[in-house]
Amino acid sequence: MGKTFYVDPRDGDDSRSGLSESRAVRHYETCDVSPGDTVLFKRGSVMRDVLHTRDGSEGNPVTYGAYGQGELPVFLGSVPAGDPNRWIEHKPNVWRFDGEFPSEVCNLIFNEGPACGNLRWSVDDLKRQGEWFFTGIGVTSDDRWTPGRKDTLYLFSETNPGRFYSSIECALWGQRKLADGKRHVVLENLAFRNSGVHGFHQVRAEQVTIRGCDFRFLGGAVWSRERRIRFGNAIELWDGAVDVTVEGSTFDNIYDSGVTHQGGEKSDVPQRVYFRDNLFVDCGMASYEWRGPAAREIYFEHNTSVNAGGGFSMQGETPPRQSEIHPQPMGHHVFIWRLDRPEELGPIYIRDNIFYEAPYGAAIYSILDPADEKKFVLERNCYYQTTGDLLARMAGRDYRPDEFREYQSTGFDAGSILADPKFVDPRSGEYRLQPDSPCPDMGRKES
Repeated sequence: MGKTFYVDPRDGDDSRSGLSESRAVRHYETCDVSPGDTVLFKRGSVMRDVLHTRDGSEGNPVTYGAYGQGELPVFLGSVPAGDPNRWIEHKPNVWRFDGEFPSEVCNLIFNEGPACGNLRWSVDDLKRQGEWFFTGIGVTSDDRWTPGRKDTLYLFSETNPGRFYSSIECALWGQRKLADGKRHVVLENLAFRNSGVHGFHQVRAEQVTIRGCDFRFLGGAVWSRERRIRFGNAIELWDGAVDVTVEGSTFDNIYDSGVTHQGGEKSDVPQRVYFRDNLFVDCGMASYEWRGPAAREIYFEHNTSVNAGGGFSMQGETPPRQSEIHPQPMGHHVFIWRLDRPEELGPIYIRDNIFYEAPYGAAIYSILDPADEKKFVLERNCYYQTTGDLLARMAGRDYRPDEFREYQSTGFDAGSILADPKFVDPRSGEYRLQPDSPCPDMGRKES
């Protein structure tokens, strides 16, 4: 039986053993973790750092979780910039932050989340409240960021930003992620917020489970300043993944995709990957981005996806937002594209989900060859689309909501329905189903 370590970032002491709540350490890195061990962070803790996990072994994963009462322990990828004494008026209503940043600024989060800033591409473009510009945007992706750079953050505000907003968090490029986990790792009941790039990112993850976690305000880093393209995903599995499960988690305000598997020329083929019982809200590109080179035995099931394309990724933008496939629409519940090795494509299951409103895109949007789409099994999903003209793009053409039966005649979405799922109160973010919902067996299951 493995050991359990307790971490209290505020009141812990690294001279202690960490083997009980009363003897908690302050920094998890001091724990001598072995396969089968558990590392628990005190609820209510805030850590402005990355969670670097250690590998477990077959049948003996290393688990990272929470203990105590209160809010989930939070890993933040941002630095505070709310001190009014640090803001200097550069010109009328345009303020300059008097301070340096350890890495590129990618997003501004105001008042702990109700609003984000709108990136503009020069100081002269700052015209409305909350618009911002950073002189170093895009330099990290061009390999031009060096320690000690003296770039400047500018923000349009009717009054001193430190007084206009109750808090300002600057999401940074940082270490490109807020958490990792390569082999035999479990992350549960943790929160990851305000990363300028990704939440969880791992190359060739194997036997990794992420459950009951919270991912918010992730992404916004500039991928190409010339093309004005930004990026950032909540969970990105890169160059392959085997036996990975993401379940019972919440994804809210993600610049690009909630969950995705991607890879380069030497990528392994992801297999046995499960995305289930999750809630996705305001994911700018997609809740689930399916991207090659290929994949097989992938399950996207019992998820609830709301307002695809919403959130901070569309603030101040004119649809369609910039992307690698611009001017095609962006902001889908499921986005399927870029298959490089079709001969290795296996079954992909997208079923028992609720797809609720995609005002800028579609519920399902595929640009694959229709012959390759036959490896995708779509069934028993609930669609609700009143805010746009596009319901799905499959089998080589677009389908409007009023063409739902014609869309089903292609062989996709047997047993699926087009109906209001009847959430308890979607305006207040209560996405549980009412007793008379027409889709009681679809969407995220109640925990």
